[in-house]
Amino acid sequence: MSVLFQTRKYLFRKPFNNTFCKYVFLRKNSDVPRKFVTFDEIVTQRRLEAQRSLVVQVNSDSSFNELYSYCSKYASINDIHHYKNSGGEHFMLIEFESEDNLKEVLKSCSAHNKDHDMISVQSPFVWFRAAAGKKEKLVAHEKNLAVKNGLEIINEDVLYQELMNCDTVSDQIQLMYDRTTLNDLGIRLRYMVARQLEVIFSSLYSNVRVQPFGSSVNGFGRMGCDLDLILTNTLTEEMSEGGRRLVFQEKRCEGGRGAARHVELAGALLELRVPGAARVVRVLHARVPIVKYAHLYTDLHCDLCYNNLSGAHMSELLWQLGALAPRARALAVLVRRWAARAGLTHAQPGRWLTNFPLTLLVLFFLQQRPALLPPLDLLVRYARKEDVRIAEENINCTFLRDLNKLPPESYGQNDDDLETLLFKFFEFYSQFDFEDKAISINVGKAIRKPNSLPLYIVNPLEQSLNVSRNVSYEECERLKLEVRNAAWHLESCLEGKRADDWGILGLIESKSSRGLKKLLRVGNSHRLVSMKDIFNDDDEPAVEGIRAKLQKYVKNDKEVEDSIKEMKSEMIKEKKSDQITFKNTQTKNEVYRIRRDKIV
Repeated sequence: MSVLFQTRKYLFRKPFNNTFCKYVFLRKNSDVPRKFVTFDEIVTQRRLEAQRSLVVQVNSDSSFNELYSYCSKYASINDIHHYKNSGGEHFMLIEFESEDNLKEVLKSCSAHNKDHDMISVQSPFVWFRAAAGKKEKLVAHEKNLAVKNGLEIINEDVLYQELMNCDTVSDQIQLMYDRTTLNDLGIRLRYMVARQLEVIFSSLYSNVRVQPFGSSVNGFGRMGCDLDLILTNTLTEEMSEGGRRLVFQEKRCEGGRGAARHVELAGALLELRVPGAARVVRVLHARVPIVKYAHLYTDLHCDLCYNNLSGAHMSELLWQLGALAPRARALAVLVRRWAARAGLTHAQPGRWLTNFPLTLLVLFFLQQRPALLPPLDLLVRYARKEDVRIAEENINCTFLRDLNKLPPESYGQNDDDLETLLFKFFEFYSQFDFEDKAISINVGKAIRKPNSLPLYIVNPLEQSLNVSRNVSYEECERLKLEVRNAAWHLESCLEGKRADDWGILGLIESKSSRGLKKLLRVGNSHRLVSMKDIFNDDDEPAVEGIRAKLQKYVKNDKEVEDSIKEMKSEMIKEKKSDQITFKNTQTKNEVYRIRRDKIV
């Protein structure tokens, strides 16, 4: 978000054209009261940016000067951002000074050749055709690309090397958040996709509005995350004024499946009228009907639903809690990454956890004393008349929208750094009573479970629902084991031990990568032989020469025995230092097996 929060610890972002460093974060301490911008103001700002922006497909990033020279003849330009999609195609997002400037540019746009079997459509996604005949003279200017390759995701090996070079675990967590969180261009493009649908659907709906929700706007999104969209056509007070005698005739949906019918129509429009939309799939019989599609120009996987306003209000709530405690966002991003690497979450839905319950686990932990975040009930208590929101099916989404009216002593009382918070997070849930207690950020403390489901996490806006009801008993047990395992790993980091899996590297590296590193360690070097040492550059390998050279890499029996004894002694020490008690032998054996694997 391009918004400055005056907080005790705030983040100020300045974009760079460096491939591996998109943002530099400057942190300052201040005793001045916090000033918060409302979520509605953020959304309004992003929508206005989209309304005066255009996405242009170009030949390459070197097309910048020619494109700038051409567009500047029609309107004034603020900035131009460059990115590439997965197909290697180049695009530039141009932000003009006003929406009127954009309209002037759109008037200069042409359609495809009339012989083509297609119907032209006005859309904020266009392409820059090569100049016919002699090239035009470029207009002199001092502008440069604001961002080049703005959607490039940092290479995992580069990221791991940067994490290894950090001084503290807190620095690692902050670096992970800085390098992987959704950047300014990613957010702009998501609002551009929403704007594209608004322009095309406006001929069918009165006061149509398409807005992103979920990870794209709640502050917890990562680069490349999916885009969730809501289509609404809520009438304004002026349009529904009772004193007006002439009223538009309307078509009422029959059969009680209005949302599904609207989504079905949206799917047909996506297939026929929306440039860049592909692989359209309608899911009409779900609790919330959606249409799924891929947007080829932005590399986004999109889910479009109709009038599901409770999802938008949930995004607003998560954004507000993240604004109250920026550390919550960095912590949640790391926990999500850890859960994915541990196999607790998967890309496909099933009997396992998803990112939303994981985020609630982080927020609930931060509500414990000393509290970094307030319970939701406190935000409801301070809500005023202008904060009242009632979503579909009479879901009450009322809570305080202006965080400046919240008492300062109700939040931000915890001064622990990210390293300590992460360790305490795993320690907290390694001792949590999942069998009898449920998690609720509404009250900020554990409550009695209303049923016997393995894991119960209360939906903040629909408190009768359990957002983790799909989690099986086996997956809940795996969650308990993995949080204990993570706590043990971080405890060794706090004690000053530093190795290849130091800090959060041991939590976020894939198991296959971790196993390969173990194979390449010095203890296993008797199995590895460099081919350069066996073969000469210019000769055929000789059998006797190979045997002779292999002989010096083989350890004798005494060295192997010493290595095994050393590993056994380490395992015994670990068992003696283990203070956790277990309820049954099966769980105990499983934990010791994981500890043994980590040592080996």
